[in-house]
Amino acid sequence: MVKKMRKKVMTAIALLPILALPVFAVSNQNFTSSNFLTSSAEAVQLRDGKTYFVQLPLFLGAETTINRIYSWNATYYFAIALPQNMGEPLQKLEISQTEGFDKVDFYSNETIAYLQSPSGDRVTISSKTEILPRQDSDRPKITITFDPPIPASNELNSKLVVGLRPVRNPRYDGVYLFGVTAFPQGDRPNSQFLGYGRLSFYDLRY
Repeated sequence: MVKKMRKKVMTAIALLPILALPVFAVSNQNFTSSNFLTSSAEAVQLRDGKTYFVQLPLFLGAETTINRIYSWNATYYFAIALPQNMGEPLQKLEISQTEGFDKVDFYSNETIAYLQSPSGDRVTISSKTEILPRQDSDRPKITITFDPPIPASNELNSKLVVGLRPVRNPRYDGVYLFGVTAFPQGDRPNSQFLGYGRLSFYDLRY
């Protein structure tokens, strides 16, 4: 009797990892792990309609062309390394200020977006920028939507660079953090937080 109970318990434990895995809806019934990770992979979609990345873009960092406080004509650049196969095209980015003594406002019609190859060549990307309010803060979120979306396959090993134009630099010096979130293409995209861009501004009068 004890042996039978142990056998049932061990069988139940062995099934737990299988039961915990999500169920995917794919059009190819005979897909394998080898063709699942190629650039021609089918769209990755959960049964409830959510899309998500197979391999996440990697946030490389942020920099500003001018780091003096209250200066005009600066551009804040955010660089993102794209994996060889994201599984889903990159539809949009959201960038939100999360730290800093002053709120930074941005122009919605002066965003720069391009793909840069290892050789330095650049290909401009068409995009639309919206500045939307946030429920948890008086600092808005900047949404950059790519049209068309950036392809899931990155055979040229390019990185994505997005440049935002602030109305002017913050009035107070210090460290300012900007959170970066990526969204795959789809009606119900599963967003992925990529990291924080850290920009430092200085009062050069002292």
